[in-house]
Amino acid sequence: MSNYPAFIMHSYSLKTSLLFLCFYLGLSSFPPPAQAQVDEEMQVLQLFYQDNDLVVSSTRTEKSISQVAENIAIVTAADIKAMNAHTVADVLNTVTGIHLTNYTGPWSAANVMIQGSTTRHVTLIIDGVVQNNISDSFPDVGGIRVQQIDRIEIIKGPASSSWGSSLGGVINIITKIPDDSRNFGGTLSALIGNRNTGDYRGETSGTIGTLGYYLTGGGLLSDGLHPHNMLQSGNLYTKLQWHPSDASTLTLTLDYSNDSRGFGEYPLFGVSFFNRNNRFSSTLSLLQNLTDDLSLDLSFRTLQTKAEVKMSPYLSDEELQNTKADDSTFGGSTRLTWDQQWHTLVFGSDFDFGRSDSNLYNSGSQHLDKWALYINDTMKFGRFSLTPGVRYDNTSTNGDFWSPSLGATCTIADSTVIRGYVARGFSIPPIGSTFGTGFYSLPNPSLKMEQVWSFTAGFESAALKYLWLKTSYFRHQVSDALTSVSLPGGFFMAVNGGKQRREGVEVELKTTPIYNFSLTGGFTFVNAKDTTTGEIVKGVPRYSYDIGVQYNNSRIIKALLKGRYVDWNAYPGDEGKYDAMIWDLNLSKEITLSEAVTAEVFFTAHNLFNGAQYASSFYQNPRRWFEGGLRFNF
Repeated sequence: MSNYPAFIMHSYSLKTSLLFLCFYLGLSSFPPPAQAQVDEEMQVLQLFYQDNDLVVSSTRTEKSISQVAENIAIVTAADIKAMNAHTVADVLNTVTGIHLTNYTGPWSAANVMIQGSTTRHVTLIIDGVVQNNISDSFPDVGGIRVQQIDRIEIIKGPASSSWGSSLGGVINIITKIPDDSRNFGGTLSALIGNRNTGDYRGETSGTIGTLGYYLTGGGLLSDGLHPHNMLQSGNLYTKLQWHPSDASTLTLTLDYSNDSRGFGEYPLFGVSFFNRNNRFSSTLSLLQNLTDDLSLDLSFRTLQTKAEVKMSPYLSDEELQNTKADDSTFGGSTRLTWDQQWHTLVFGSDFDFGRSDSNLYNSGSQHLDKWALYINDTMKFGRFSLTPGVRYDNTSTNGDFWSPSLGATCTIADSTVIRGYVARGFSIPPIGSTFGTGFYSLPNPSLKMEQVWSFTAGFESAALKYLWLKTSYFRHQVSDALTSVSLPGGFFMAVNGGKQRREGVEVELKTTPIYNFSLTGGFTFVNAKDTTTGEIVKGVPRYSYDIGVQYNNSRIIKALLKGRYVDWNAYPGDEGKYDAMIWDLNLSKEITLSEAVTAEVFFTAHNLFNGAQYASSFYQNPRRWFEGGLRFNF
């Protein structure tokens, strides 16, 4: 169908979306079933999810994990603390189905892949603010600190019917809320490691009357685990919540970070890269319960980033190339949620006005304005749930797009959930590809949305005693993907010409603690094929294994040993090496100093057995290194 005229393709997409909408309206016209939602459905798999069985990312409102049709992963603040992570990149590097390329340390500007997607297809969100740069759509997971994170919800596969541009998936970071159990409390921590690595943090939180506050800040420093891989980073995050009444919540967030880091050296060319990145975002939101069933969420947001990448010879301060981009976005969202006994209806809109100033553009600046309307529902029929959704996105640069989706779940014996999900998704081409003139690259203002049809099916079960098991099959049919074509004079240009099928399976398991020991495991297989040539796509990992052993005894010690192996399926010329599993060991011991103060000593041995695992010799993983520190909770 890719050879059809554009107006026929647009008509086909519109008709498909209208069919989904009519199907939903038809179902909504039926009265609720005689038996309402089964009470125990909310408790399915509670043993493994505990207080985190409510998720928000799939339909942008809270619902039970047993009603989520998408393949979703959850990482909690407790998980992050146990692995002694510094940045979001460290966390994602442990999640089944996610792989990081160019990962050279906790602070590196790594590329994130979800089930084989490219990094520009992954949308990173914090407090409802999309963090991907306008100029190149890059989500800088290595530049985001973890102290303020309450949990991370990861949708593996397109989530365009709720979030818009997200062909590969969504990483939704949900930050901590003010502590309403006391007026004042907090944490101070300091860590040191090899190569003068240091991580210094502090946070405080509490509630005074109707006003709650949360504040955290810190610095991450290092001489670099590789040559020209240094880091100087600082961050500050604030959240204020005011409850003028039981039905109203007003929230203000401020987030600032400033990074200076080296990207490493390239011996083949005798050059190194250095990056400066400055980021500030803020949100102001009002959550108002209009009735017992109806709520309104109104929010405004702003994001400003300044990025500079400098290329220089090893032994000189001379600049061979200096790329700068200043991006700014102002936007907002409205969302109405109608929560009834048998269904939860969400209707919302998003709008954003973006501008990118860069020496990549001949005109000096470019704009990306976009708006969207979406509607989705979660209908509950006893042990079944159905989630139809559709969204319309319009952009000032690359046209518009309809994103329908339909999901279904079935709960069996209160311990097993079967899932199925089909969705159409897209990603907006980077402004740099549409209008930018980089190193021998030319702009292409005619670029269309990259798109995908995605199918997911699977189940998760706690039917076996002490064991939780989750299995997922996925198939992503990508079309109109960006690819490069060569032009006279050595130039190249991005065009919509790529077609790719990515399919595979994921298997995850966890055990309940037995004598304080518990196990985790994961396996991912991805078969990425160019459907035009029939060849296997290089650079997409074929399979990976994750293994974890945890010992949790607060009276003695807490220990976590995690290992990961990735078959990078690298290009032969990249000289990759991946014949070893990388193991990290985390140890911690908590000491009670008084009724209100505790101290915790922690230690991490990274790459315990000094293995090598990387897709390119330019971006080698760090060899064995150590760090340890002290944390006070008060």
